[in-house]
Amino acid sequence: MKRICILLFLCGTSWMQNSVLKAQNITIRPEILIGKTLPSNKIFPKTNPQFNIGLNFEKRQLSEDREWEKILNYPNTGISLYYSNFGNNEVLGNAVSLLPFILFNLNSKETLSVKFGLGASYFNKQYHSINNSTNSAISSKLTWALQAFIYYNISVSNFREFRIGAGYFHHSNGHTKLPNLGLNSVLFSVSTPINIVKHKEISEQSFDILKIKNIGDTFYTIRYGEGINEFIDYKSKRKSVRALEIYGGVYYKNIFKISLGLTYNFYEHYYDYIKENKINPYIKNPITNASNIYVSIGVEALLGNIGVDWEGGLNLYKPFYKHHYLLIEPKHDFKYELKKLFLGRLGLKIYAKNTSKKPINNVYIGAHINSNLSQADFTELSIGITHRIQKK
Repeated sequence: MKRICILLFLCGTSWMQNSVLKAQNITIRPEILIGKTLPSNKIFPKTNPQFNIGLNFEKRQLSEDREWEKILNYPNTGISLYYSNFGNNEVLGNAVSLLPFILFNLNSKETLSVKFGLGASYFNKQYHSINNSTNSAISSKLTWALQAFIYYNISVSNFREFRIGAGYFHHSNGHTKLPNLGLNSVLFSVSTPINIVKHKEISEQSFDILKIKNIGDTFYTIRYGEGINEFIDYKSKRKSVRALEIYGGVYYKNIFKISLGLTYNFYEHYYDYIKENKINPYIKNPITNASNIYVSIGVEALLGNIGVDWEGGLNLYKPFYKHHYLLIEPKHDFKYELKKLFLGRLGLKIYAKNTSKKPINNVYIGAHINSNLSQADFTELSIGITHRIQKK
C-alpha cells in the first residue's frame, strides 16, 4: 500500500503563468540536512545529530491551458530522494525515502517558499522484542514519510543560488505493525540547483482567470475502503478495517473540493476480540460495538489526475474504543477524551480522468493514513466514484 502512495504523485501535474514567462523549468537540487531526531517515549535511545543527504528532481510546471496552475501561483513539483542517518545506527539504523512533493512560492520575488512531501521510506533497522527492544518508533521496513519545510532563496552571485530551509520530517507505518510511535525530526537544510533546462517561454493563457467563480459546481462521492492495522501489540495479527463513506460538497476555484461526509467503519479486530473474550457489555451486540460512525469535513486539491486529500472529523459512535484505550493505557485521561472524539485522514488519490477537464463522472483509487487525533489508526486503500453536478 505504501508503494501506491509513491506512485500517486508520478502521474502528472502542470503549471503556467499569464503573459510571457521565463523561469527555471527543470533542475536537480542536491541537499544537505542536519538536525535532531526527537524522542518518541521515555525509553527512547540517545541520539547524535541527525544527518540527511538528498537529491531533488524539480520541475517548474508551465503550460497554457490549465487553470489550477495559475491559481496556485505556479508551484514546482517533483520527487525527493533522501538518505537519513538518525544518529543511532545500532538501534534506529538508516532510511531511504522517496517523496513526491509540491513547492509553493509565498512572495512575488519567489525568495520564500514552502514544500510539502508525502511518500514512503525503507528502514534497515526495526523493533525486535529481544534484539532491538528500545526501538519502539519503527517496527516495519516500509513506512509512510511526510515532509513539511519552509525555504528562503539566497543569490550569492549571478552564477549561484542557495536555498536554506527548516522543517519537520515524520515516519510512521500507519499502525500496520506495532509498536509504531513514529520518528519525528527537526531539520535544517541547504541546497543549490543544477539547471537542466534553463527557461521556458509561454504565451498568454487561453482562459480568463478573473472569470473563474469562487464557488462553482457541486458534487457527491461514494467511497469504499479496505484498511489494515494491528491491535494492541506486535504479537497481534493484521486485520481489516472496512469503510463506506458518502460525502458531497462544492468546487472552489475549480481546483479545490470542499466536502461534508458521513462514514461507517467496521473493525475486524474489535469484533474478534469481543467474541473471543466475551467482553461485557459489548458481547450482546458485537457487530454494532465493533462499528464506528463519524462525520467529517474535507479539503482536496485537484492537480490534474492527482488529488491531495485531507479530512478532519468527529466520532459520533465508537463504543469499543473506550475498552481499547485501557488495553494500552492505564486509565482514561485527557488524551483519551480527545482521541475518542477527533480523527483525521491524509492521503493521495489518482483519478481515471483528468480533473482539469471537469468530467461529469470520475473514478479514483486512493491511499490514506487514518488517525485518532494525531495517532495513527490504520492504513487504507480505497476506491471511489464521484459525480459532478454542473450549474445551469
